[in-house]
Formats: sequence, structure tokens, C-alpha cells
Amino acid sequence: MAQRLSGSSSQYLRQHAHQLVDWFPYGDQAFEQARLRDVPVMLSIGYSACHWCHVMSHESFDDPAIAQLLNEHFVAIKVDREEHPLVDDTYMMATQALTGAGGWPMTIFALPDGRTFHAGTYYPAAPRGKTPSFTQVLNAVSEAWESKREGLTEQADMLAGHLAELGSRQGALLSLHSALPAQQAQESAIAHWVSATRPEGGTTPAPKFPPTWALKTLWRSVPAGGSHGDEVFNAAATTLEAMLRGGLQDHLGGGFARYCVDEQWSVPHFEKMLYDNAGLLSLCARSAVLAGEYARSATGAQQQRAEALAAAARSAALDTAGFLRREMRVAAHGAGRQALASSLDADSPRGGQSIEGAYYTFSRAELNAALDELDALPPNLLRLAEVAEDPGHYCLSLARFPNAGEERLWERLKQELGLVRAQRQRPGRDDKVIAGWNGLAIEALCEAGALLDAPELLETAEDAAEAVWQAHWDPATRRLARVSFDGKAEHSNEGTLQDYAALALGLLALDSARERGRWASRADALLERAADFIDPETGVPRDAVQLDARLSAQRAAGAATVLDDAIPAAGALYAMALARRAVSAMADGTWNEAQAAGLERARGLTAHALALATEVPTQVATALEVQAVLNSPVQYVTVGGGQPEQLARLRRLCRSLGLEVRAAKDTADPAGVLRIQGCREELCQAPVDSLERFVQTLYKH
Repeated sequence: MAQRLSGSSSQYLRQHAHQLVDWFPYGDQAFEQARLRDVPVMLSIGYSACHWCHVMSHESFDDPAIAQLLNEHFVAIKVDREEHPLVDDTYMMATQALTGAGGWPMTIFALPDGRTFHAGTYYPAAPRGKTPSFTQVLNAVSEAWESKREGLTEQADMLAGHLAELGSRQGALLSLHSALPAQQAQESAIAHWVSATRPEGGTTPAPKFPPTWALKTLWRSVPAGGSHGDEVFNAAATTLEAMLRGGLQDHLGGGFARYCVDEQWSVPHFEKMLYDNAGLLSLCARSAVLAGEYARSATGAQQQRAEALAAAARSAALDTAGFLRREMRVAAHGAGRQALASSLDADSPRGGQSIEGAYYTFSRAELNAALDELDALPPNLLRLAEVAEDPGHYCLSLARFPNAGEERLWERLKQELGLVRAQRQRPGRDDKVIAGWNGLAIEALCEAGALLDAPELLETAEDAAEAVWQAHWDPATRRLARVSFDGKAEHSNEGTLQDYAALALGLLALDSARERGRWASRADALLERAADFIDPETGVPRDAVQLDARLSAQRAAGAATVLDDAIPAAGALYAMALARRAVSAMADGTWNEAQAAGLERARGLTAHALALATEVPTQVATALEVQAVLNSPVQYVTVGGGQPEQLARLRRLCRSLGLEVRAAKDTADPAGVLRIQGCREELCQAPVDSLERFVQTLYKH
């Protein structure tokens, strides 16, 4: 039994290999066993960094009596949601339809053909309030299978029809058209974000997930200046300040947790995911530049706020990049290149127990001992938040940013507490490499390296890109594997559209930063295969070219997610990659019909965002950013003359707004005179001689 999981590329599956449950990995063999034995399937879906997955594993799957019950009456399948995102997405839709909620661990009961008839999430070992124990659920399902089989089949039929309808609605969203011009739709989205920003940051109540993709899009409007720029800056700053000061950021080790459980962003859910840290690295690097640009035209308290935020964002970006370089790089045995691991666990040991956040929190005694080593800290600087599930242990964060005179004490305190933390056992790391998540991180490292003048980050990005390409890309089939472990890819598990698009974006960012044609040609190969994920009849993007039989039995044929979640929608990422490739070709003078067609496809894949901009802009933020690129009066820039500091500032500003910059081939201007020319497709505007005038051209419609 253990042999089925022990050799898996998934650490999550390997964590269950010791159990007496007769686990199968997801695949044909498991469902065929259920058919032959005439028993239902129980799928347990989770991931390695998931706290409640660990809890249910210890409480239930380690229990010999529960293992015996599962083995006698079910075929048990363990699924790593990160390895099989389409499986997770399909069964998550079923769980949400049946219960009104979702989450992990996810517990699915299905017919041998894969169709769901009952679902839930975490079940405790003993009844808890209205929640039955896992044993009670297993007994009830087993009894219903024997005595009410027809009812279960009817339930599965109805649910499959409902899921297929939901999938069709996803595709239908792409056919929505806006009655508003693009610029007005964009302004509606910005107005929504500004008005919805809460005093404590964010636009929703707890739990507080970072609105990364919405903030990246919102920041684009800050350089517009005037009262409009002021209100956009204030909204963006309120949320970003809360995220940077609070418990979401690991102030000692760098990087960010997945979300915070409270309104004030004080206590995180401690797992660290690669995709979150990639998005937040990019956001912080861009914000450091754009807040700094805003500060140049602001005055008084507003200027001070912008300068403090720019400094904090820069520090957070560098700390996050340091975290990725130090703690997330993995190498195959004997290989020199290092890709990036998928996650760090929420749990770690303390006193013989595995406790969520044990590595990151401190007791009062530990905090007092560290504070005793310092001069008196100024009042109202620190914030301590007790963890409800771990009484007596606290998360450390800032109530405000330290001023210049307080920085030294804050750094000393972090050093003292860092020494305490260094004595603890680190959280476990899932060394599985996911192609698309690495693509997001490669792009973010390239951005941060260019924007923050940190060339070592470009080296890390190039190293990861080469490692992923060598392991995941099959030159014979021209297919991309989604996951690898120890340098060995699961080529039978092809990447999703999200994987192809995100990795293409990473390689295009590397090509732009390194100016080496091989990265662009590799991105072209990814985009060529990604085109197969677009339904030729409907034009709807699909997560997979073809679903397996179990998934296609209960949902529309692979329709890709249209709305942003923790990761941008697959179709929007693909559209962004097409737009970047086309704009780069414009700037290089190699613009042709193929790239023009790609630009039109990008326009079609994101046009729905303009229709949804007023109602749900956060869910279409990435598509709105693509539309901003497509409809901008300036898509790339040529520059000549100027002083080194002027040129560096221009390049940072353009990079933070997604504009390509090229050196002018010839200029008649006097030596040293700055000459900036904004261009769109094959037409260029009259040149200007200052960054301030150039910024004005960006916001003329």
C-alpha cells in the first residue's frame, strides 16, 4: 500500500505513505478498483502546507479503526491539489454547490465514474456541535450506498448537470461586452476600489487576503497626479501599509503568509506559498517606484507618507526576494540549476507537538528578554497579537512604520528575536516544483532586479528559468509538464493553460532584462502550445486541451477560470503574455501579422473585464491590466540623450508600468538633452524632454 505513495512527486502524498489506509493516487487504477469492487470512492484533497489537512490526517487517517472502515467500504484516493489543479477545481465546485462553502482538506464521495454525490471539508474525529465525526460520515455513506444507491446516483446526476451549467456560465462571461468605452470602464473600476477601501486596509472583512492583482492594477493610475492621483494613492497606500506593517509580512525572515485571520492584519495563517510571494514581490517592487514618483509631486504629510511607503515597499521586496533565494531554492541531485519550491508548511514542532505558527510566534518571556537587550522602544511602535488557537504566544508586527531614529532599535529587536527563532526547527518545505508558479516568481524577480537595481535577483530568475525549462519542457512532444520533484518531471501530467502562460511571462521578462533571444524563442514555443487551449469553435480558453473521463463527466469541457483568485485567471495571464510579446515586437521593429493577431486575441480574451469593471473589478483585475496595456496611448518608448540618473529613473518608471524601453537609433538633438518618445504600434508621438511631460502623455485619451 505504502509503495503507491512513497515514490510520488508530491510531498503531500508521501506524508500519508505510512498510514494503514489503502491509499491510491489519482488515476485510472483507483476508479477501476471501485468499479470492480462495487464500492464508492472517497477522495481526500489537500496540500502539504495545509494546517487542517495535517489535523485530519493525525486525527482520522492515522487511526487504525478508520483505516479499516475505509479499506472495507471505499476506494480511498489522496490528491495533491497543487499537482492536479483541475481535479481540485472540479471537486471544489461540487463541494461549494452542496455545502455553500469550500476549503481544505476537501472530502469527496463519488461514484466509480468520478461523479460526486456527497462532499464536505474537514471532519473531526469526534462529533463537534452540528458537525458529525468522520466515522459517522463514513458509516452513513456506506449505509446509503447499500440501501439508497438509486438516490445517490440521482444526486450525482443532478450535481453533474449543475456543474456543467456553471462551467458554461464561465465561458459565457467572456462574451460580455461593455457599453462603456475602455477608459470609462477602467475609471469605474478605480472608483470602486477607492470607495470600497476599508479604514484598516483591504476591501473585504476578515479573513484578509492580500488583493495583490487589484493593487497592481490600481497603482498604474497613481502617476496621473492631481486630485485623481491623490485619492488613488491614498486607497492603494492604506491597504499596502496594512499589509507591510502587519502580521502578513514575516518581519524577521522575509516573505508573506497566505492571509490574515483578523480585521487588523495582525495574525496570519502561517503557510507561505510561492505564488503569493511572487505576486507580492512584484507588487512591492512596483509600489516602491510608483510611491517614490508620487512623492516627487506631493507636499507635506502626503509627501512624507509616500516616502515612508516607498521605503517600506522597497525593503519588503528585497526581504521577500531574499526569502525566496535563501529558503525556497531547490536543486536536483547533481544539478547546478535551482528552481523554486512550492510552499512552506504552516505547522512546526514545539514541545513534542506540531503547532500552527510555532516557528513564527513568541511567548511573553521571549519577547521581554529580547526587549531587555535594547534601549527603551518608543511608544506605539510595536503591535503584539495573541494567537487564539495558541494562547500565550504572540505575533509581532508594527503599529506604524519606524522613523529614521527608530530604525536601529527595530533592527536590533529583529536580530534578537531572530536568534531565538534560529534555535527552532523550521517548518517543512514542499520541494515540488510547479511550472506556472515558478513562472510568476521568475517574472517578479526580473521586475524587482530591474526596479531596485539588484542584479543578483536577475541571476536567480535565470537560474530558475533554466532549471524549469530543462526539467519540464519535452522538446520531442513540445509539451510542458506541470510538476517535477528532484529534477524529474511528471510528463504524463501536462501543464494547464495557467502554467504555459505564467512561464511564458517569466521568460519574456527575462528576455527583456537580459536581452537574450533564446528566452523569447522559448516563450514563443510555450505560447504556440497555449493556443491549443483555446476552444476553436467558441474561442473560450480551457484549463486543459482535454479533460479525463472523470472530470468531463461532471463539468463543461475544461473551461478555464475567467476570474482572478489567489492566482490570476488563466485566460488573462495568456492574454498578458500575448500582449507583452506583441509590444516587445513593436519596440524591436519586428511587428508582424502574427503578433497583430495575438494582440487581437488578447483583446478578445479580456474584453469581459470592461463589462464587469463596475461590479467585480477585483475578480477581473489582471484582465483590466491587459486592457490598460492594449488601450494605452503609449505602449513602448524610445529614448535618447539624458543624464544617467534621468535614464535610470525613466526605465524604472516604464518597467513598473509595463512599458518597453528602447534606445533611439539616431537623434539630431544636442548631446545630453533628454528625448523621450512615446509610441503605440507603429506610430510615435512628438518627443518630450522631461519625465513630467512624458507622464502627462500616458494619461491622455
